Amino acid sequence: MAIKRKLQVGSAIEDRRLVCRKMSLPAAATQTMIQALQTGRWTGDLPGERKLCEILQVSRVTLRPALQELERLGWLRTAPGQRRKIVRKVKVPQRPVSGQRVVLMSPVAMQDIEPFSLLSLDHLRELLVRRGIVLETETRPECYGERPERALERLCRESRADVWVLWRSTKAMQDWFCRMGHKHVVIGTAFNRALSPAVDLDHVATARHAALTFGRLGHRRMAVVVCDSKLAGDLGSIEGFCAGAQNHNGGPLQADILKHDGTPAGIISGVDRIVQLNPRPTGIFSAGGRQTVAIMTRLLQLGIRVPEEISVISRDDDPALDFVTPAPARYFRPPIKLARGVFREVERQLSVSSQETSPSFIFPDFQPKATLARPTSSTSPSS
Repeated sequence: MAIKRKLQVGSAIEDRRLVCRKMSLPAAATQTMIQALQTGRWTGDLPGERKLCEILQVSRVTLRPALQELERLGWLRTAPGQRRKIVRKVKVPQRPVSGQRVVLMSPVAMQDIEPFSLLSLDHLRELLVRRGIVLETETRPECYGERPERALERLCRESRADVWVLWRSTKAMQDWFCRMGHKHVVIGTAFNRALSPAVDLDHVATARHAALTFGRLGHRRMAVVVCDSKLAGDLGSIEGFCAGAQNHNGGPLQADILKHDGTPAGIISGVDRIVQLNPRPTGIFSAGGRQTVAIMTRLLQLGIRVPEEISVISRDDDPALDFVTPAPARYFRPPIKLARGVFREVERQLSVSSQETSPSFIFPDFQPKATLARPTSSTSPSS
């Protein structure tokens, strides 16, 4: 019995060693930088902390323990007032190692990314690091203009990538990557699904579901509030909402489209225009988590009760919505779900010789919450 017990204890210890443990952000940053150093990404001096934070999309609180670990492992030497020296010599292959570097493109810096996207990117970075794949970030707002060709050419000269991950990408950007034959994965909706592999929330189906939900409750006139971003996901939200209103079983519903410039003032101005419509819409579908906060705040300022006078559904989830009263109805999608979809698509592109397309759509879970109600007969336009 004693021998058997010892065997069981030994087996339990061995099993615990096999458990997959979640990697901390500093550890993930350390692994990413080691991969970059091993493939010759940096030589001589390491980039400064600000540039490293931009590339890795981490804060200095996360970066500094990673740099200390690299010093402990003998990769770096630090001297006061000088850049960190790369002291360990590595044999850089004549040809880049395929599958070692993935670059995420972003129009905004890390601190300006909404929480859901930031969590998804953190999960993606962790999944890639476990496969020995380096994920770096290039913040290039100049690549998001109407004519981004020169900026994109300059970017590709300065930065090599086996696969580009395009986040919040415009049609002009996606078209350029397709023309140039660069492997890429779109986070979001592809404008040309036959040419660009994409992983996206199904905004069309989500918006259609929102319109039909309003219709089932008896709402006859609704409005969709969306940023005039020209992004495929926002355009799909308009398409899906209008399709849901048109195909309602009880007859077509009226759907008003309200576009704004993305600023708080623009959203407030849009809400003011909605409440002046006659008859006033009794349902608002907000195509954005943060803008839902602005919409509900403005309705409160105008003395309009939610949901008694206007019901609200948010297309996107956001931690701030948990602090809004009443809690907005919204669509929830776990960040890890999107990250896994992007990770699988990146792995697939790394394993094939040429670009392959296979759009992957994720439908979020609907959470009714407290901002949904049947419209009251007393609802009327504001004066």
